[in-house]
Amino acid sequence: MSPVDIVDDMREVGTAVLETLATHIESVRTGSGDVVSAADIEWVSKRLELRRWVEEGGMTLPELLSFVTTYSDLSASHHHPGYMAHQIAPSDTPGVVADLLQAVTNNIPLVYELAPAAAAVDRAVCRWMLDHLGWAETGTGAMTNGGSLGNLTALLAARSHADATAWRDGNPGDLVVLAPATSHYSVRKAAAVMGLGERGVHPLPTDELGRIDPAGLAPALAAVRAQGRRPIAVVANGCATGTGLYDPVAEVAEFCERNDLWFHLDGAHGAAALISPRLRGRLAGIERADSTVWDGHKMLRTSALCTGVLFREKRYLDTLFKQDASYLYRPESEDVDPGQFTFETSKAPLGLKILLTLAYRGQASLRSYVERQYDLATHLWTLIQDRPDFTAPYRPQSNILCFRYEPWGDRQLELRSRLIQDGRFYLSSFQLAGTPYLRASLMSPTTDHRTLTDLLEAIVEVAAE
Repeated sequence: MSPVDIVDDMREVGTAVLETLATHIESVRTGSGDVVSAADIEWVSKRLELRRWVEEGGMTLPELLSFVTTYSDLSASHHHPGYMAHQIAPSDTPGVVADLLQAVTNNIPLVYELAPAAAAVDRAVCRWMLDHLGWAETGTGAMTNGGSLGNLTALLAARSHADATAWRDGNPGDLVVLAPATSHYSVRKAAAVMGLGERGVHPLPTDELGRIDPAGLAPALAAVRAQGRRPIAVVANGCATGTGLYDPVAEVAEFCERNDLWFHLDGAHGAAALISPRLRGRLAGIERADSTVWDGHKMLRTSALCTGVLFREKRYLDTLFKQDASYLYRPESEDVDPGQFTFETSKAPLGLKILLTLAYRGQASLRSYVERQYDLATHLWTLIQDRPDFTAPYRPQSNILCFRYEPWGDRQLELRSRLIQDGRFYLSSFQLAGTPYLRASLMSPTTDHRTLTDLLEAIVEVAAE
């Protein structure tokens, strides 16, 4: 195919595909169709004719558009008002443009000279995040592919801070992370990847809702030290993935300062509260943490994946990921080569999604979205208070709420499966203190008060069937 053909092909195909996708979103925003497909993988594979396309190729433009439509129909519809399952943003126009721009330019901000614009954008977005954290003067950060990699990066920095020889010589065998059981599973995964093992995470005492109990911090620290182990970090939730509740950040920060411990706050979901003067108090004390992660593909409405891993002090990264790669890195470019501060080498310019969202929608629009979704969870909680057949164990602090339909007792997971088969709503689930709950994560901007009333009625209907 000649260069001219590529350009013409891109214009024709791109225009047709974008129109097809816009039509799909227009449909699901009205509540049309199932929120998510309940079909098994073999049926989906046949419906998409995957073997044919892999083995034969030859897809025409009409067949491509048919594939795009079918693929979209079989995917979870995040724009659907009944989507309430997981913390994945219904992607907005600026994020789509960012993905398209990256697909065309294919720039990789590993070193500055490979992608000057991308590197500059990523740095600007990190500075925006650092400013909201109160770390603009002293801190630094990088964009990475998701909160799991972000948590790993932060804990690697904490390990280097605790033992400068670990990166070169390996773990000395006595290192441990202190975290509540309600921490995201990526914390345990990071500990295992780092060579500490899953048992290298010591559980912190929590209250009945899984929040860190400040009174239990000192005994936990004494216990690990009595075992001859050295804590490299204390991890807190801001907010917890399962419940949406925030740990007592200020109390944890004070304890860490008093005991010279690295404090990592997992703010992947809940750090977005920082952009709201009304909500940011739920993270009071975050400026005293040493590191945090903040996802754009959750409450900042970007497409996946897009995460800032952020540090209060630039010096924390002095020895992190330092490698001898003279074919890439030059001493004079050290401050502007993003690849030296993340686990990845080749990756997309992730900050572009946030930058274009801020530029096109404005921070005020994002603030309104965050506040609206948080308020929706409170409204759902209020509705449940007037229903004796439903219970919720806490008033929500974010856009996430766990609740139960009590006539079904501990059969909540079976009830969830029936609700997915029904097609109108898509919820997730969570085990809180061993008790199963339905879990609503209110992400779609098309979900409103009426939707929440309909949700409770649909649960009753499905249970009766």
